[in-house]
Amino acid sequence: MKSSLFLLGCLFCLTLVVACGTAQPEVIERTVEVPVEVETIREVEVEKQVPIEVELIREVEVEKAVEVEKIREVEVEKEVTVEVEKLVVATPTPVHFPESGRLPGKVDPAGSIISVSSYLGFQGVDTNISQDSATKVYYDEVFDYAIGQNPDGTLTPGFATGWKVSPDQLTWTFTIREGMKFHNGDDITPEDVAWTWNRSVSEESLGGFALEVGPLLTSAFEVEGNTVSVTTKTPQSTLPLFFASASPPRSVVLPQSYFEGMGGIEKFREAPVGSGPYKWADRVPGQYIQMEAFEDHYEKNPGYKVLQIWDVAELNTRMAMLKSGNADLITASVRSVGELEGAGLQVLQSPAANISWIWYNYAWVPGHPFNDKRIREAISIAIDREAIGNGLYAGQTTPACCYWVVEGNIGYPGDVAPHPYDPNRALQLIQEAGFEGAEIEILTFSGDADFVDQPGLSEAIAGYLEALGLNTFVSVVDGPVLRETFDNAIKTSDEITAIVNDQPPYQIAVRGSDTRLHSYRGSHIYYHSEGRRQMMRLPDILDPLLDKAGSSFDLQDQHEAMAEFHRLLNRDFWAGPLLEAGAVFGASDKVGSWTPITGKPYPHNHWTIRP
Repeated sequence: MKSSLFLLGCLFCLTLVVACGTAQPEVIERTVEVPVEVETIREVEVEKQVPIEVELIREVEVEKAVEVEKIREVEVEKEVTVEVEKLVVATPTPVHFPESGRLPGKVDPAGSIISVSSYLGFQGVDTNISQDSATKVYYDEVFDYAIGQNPDGTLTPGFATGWKVSPDQLTWTFTIREGMKFHNGDDITPEDVAWTWNRSVSEESLGGFALEVGPLLTSAFEVEGNTVSVTTKTPQSTLPLFFASASPPRSVVLPQSYFEGMGGIEKFREAPVGSGPYKWADRVPGQYIQMEAFEDHYEKNPGYKVLQIWDVAELNTRMAMLKSGNADLITASVRSVGELEGAGLQVLQSPAANISWIWYNYAWVPGHPFNDKRIREAISIAIDREAIGNGLYAGQTTPACCYWVVEGNIGYPGDVAPHPYDPNRALQLIQEAGFEGAEIEILTFSGDADFVDQPGLSEAIAGYLEALGLNTFVSVVDGPVLRETFDNAIKTSDEITAIVNDQPPYQIAVRGSDTRLHSYRGSHIYYHSEGRRQMMRLPDILDPLLDKAGSSFDLQDQHEAMAEFHRLLNRDFWAGPLLEAGAVFGASDKVGSWTPITGKPYPHNHWTIRP
């Protein structure tokens, strides 16, 4: 089924509509007119409109001593007795989905509510440090973004009421909302915005803006009237994605005079001031952050006076907190639905929120075993995705066809099937390639916000690879360690050669992430030869498609380029897509209504919670 997406005006003022909560999603078509300075109206056709735009990658670059757990014995249950209805949609039917669509009206905030996430990152407030996406759990409450998201996932004005590109497609101009206040009562000015962003792209910065936006720019952010402008080296049609709330914290605004009056970031960390719907009140590192409602926000009006967000990694502990009345909203699991219902608690489920896949380390290096397509294909088709979904995830997952993109996202090809389960062909390919008995290390990490039970998923996959005669073990490491292992941008050619020569074991990663409205950015980071991570370097094969998607101002061209990119990854097994899953939350009766943003797999939009 196809439906139409109309692009009126600037690319990133597009609207995608999703209907959640039914087995057969209703596809709504609507046209939104946005005043921008573009004359061309283009019509673009994409697959079902299910926009999900969140980026939830923990990109914290620190050195840690990590104890590596190696697991060699894995049991995989291959006989499944439970019959599961196969749905047409790519994600399970929600058991119950909170109110969505309209934002809640103004109320007088009262009382308190406790939210529990599986991970809060290192609880920093400095955009000059490479924050991971877990920090968005509290960033979204304390700070505002230039570009926000509607409940259905579409991009919407934040503290920037509009953004446009110049006729030569090099200068982007953001119009800053007037009449806004910081939590300390100071007015928010365009000068504050420009100062914050220039600080974020400075040479001293190690944050996302500096690493991803900074290299694209030829000018500083400059103020004229109530606008802030910046010029890029080449046309960058996807630049507004870096300013959207869907990215890890980047485009926030900080109060320059307060920041400098505190003496800089060290004191600011102790008493941060933002402009979001909640004010920072207290923090106990490693436990919780406490906030209080900010009643002078221009749009967002919290329903509860006090908000506590706890950091609890263990699912069983989160469930116990909810059952005992010590939590009101928690990150749960697709496997928690029955337990939550049995305890008389609310089950809130958001579809198509997470996706998992396999990476092949150094597959781009000539002579490396993973450079042989037969071996990549054998590993992927040796895995019974349906059996894992039924046995490990209670039938609440769907086999994935593509890397980091699901139906309804820009770039979803629509004509690509998941890799089939074919153990006989897999064994034949392994034998043809002379790879029998090879040693495989599966690296993964614990992080339910990225994908539920990644260690368990890795163990299941190890069982299938053992059946091929591959000596396979699982290493559970910290997320930053996994990313560093697969990050070739930080390694010299000599270091890569030394690592490859020192193998086996040959390394694959099993990891996941949230899904996203536009698949360009995450793909560029890892699959472009000049990307931020450069996990894969295939400049003649992949770069042209990503370059086309990143420079074209025609949404149809972007969509087609990214769709072809995902077809190529699927066809040549440069990635091994695994499973798609919905996000599940458990809630107490203190959550009378909640307006989440489609696809975000962690508690968020807390200001919309109403008693």
